[in-house]
Amino acid sequence: MTVTLITLAAAAFFFVWGRIRADVVALCALLTLTLSGVITTGEALSGFANPIVIMMVGLLVVGGAIFNTGLAKMTGARLMKLGGSNETRLFLLVMGATALIGSFVSNTGTVALMLPIVVSMAAGAGISASRYLMPLAFASSLGGMMTLIGTPPNLVVAEVWEEAGHEPMTFFTFLPAGAVCLVAGTLLLIPLTKWFLSQKRPDSSDDKGKSKTMTQLVDEYGLDRDLYSLRVPSGSKICGQTIGALDLRRNYGIEVIEVRGGEEDRGFLRRISQRAATAETEITA
Repeated sequence: MTVTLITLAAAAFFFVWGRIRADVVALCALLTLTLSGVITTGEALSGFANPIVIMMVGLLVVGGAIFNTGLAKMTGARLMKLGGSNETRLFLLVMGATALIGSFVSNTGTVALMLPIVVSMAAGAGISASRYLMPLAFASSLGGMMTLIGTPPNLVVAEVWEEAGHEPMTFFTFLPAGAVCLVAGTLLLIPLTKWFLSQKRPDSSDDKGKSKTMTQLVDEYGLDRDLYSLRVPSGSKICGQTIGALDLRRNYGIEVIEVRGGEEDRGFLRRISQRAATAETEITA
C-alpha cells in the first residue's frame, strides 16, 4: 500500500509539473508498480489490450484528419463571417461551434483550434476577448458530454455499463443529457460573463472603453511565441525531402504547421498556395 500511495503521489506531482511528458510519467509509474510486485506483469500489460485504449488511438487519427484536411480552418473562416458584431450572437456562436467540435475532438485540440479564431472574432467585432475565452474552455468540456467519444470517461462508463449486463450504449446515448448540460451552461454563462469578465480592470489606462488591438492580444496571449515563417532557398539540402523523412520534431523539436509555395505574379496580384503540412509533404525551394 505504501509503494502504491508514493507512486500515485509522485505521478500526480509530475502530471501537474508538466515538464515531463504525461505518457512517460504514466509508463514509469506502471513500471514502478510492476518491479515492486504490487501488480503482476499480466496485469500491467492488460491495459494495452483494453478497447478504450484502441478507441482513444482512433480518436487521435480522427482529430488529425480534421486538422490536416483543412476542415478546421474552413470552419474557422465560416465562423468569422457569421460572427458579425452582435455580442450575444457571437457568444452563442462560440459556445455552439466549440461544443460541436468538442463532441468529436479532444478538449485540448478544440481549445487550440478555437482560441485564435475567437480572439480574431472578438477583435473584429470590437469586443473584449476576455468574455469568450473562459466560456470557450467550458464549451469544449460540455461538448465532450454529448457523444460516446467526446471524452474518455464516457468510454469508461459505457464499458462498465455493458459489463453490468445492460445493453451497449450507442454513439449518441449521452446526447440528451449532454444537450441539457450545454443549454443550461450557456444560459448560466451569459449573465456570469457579463458580470465578471466584461468589466474593465482598475489599472487599465484605456478610459474610452476601446477594445484591445490585435497586436496587444497577440502579445498578451503569446500567440506568436516560438512561431516563425522560414523560406527554403534553392540548393538547400532539404529540397526534395519530405517532412516525415527529415524528422524535424525528433531531431530539432520543430513542428511544421503549414507549407506555402507556388508563388505566381499576376500584375498587381500574387497567388500563393498554402496547405497543412503532413509527413508526405515535400519541401521545395
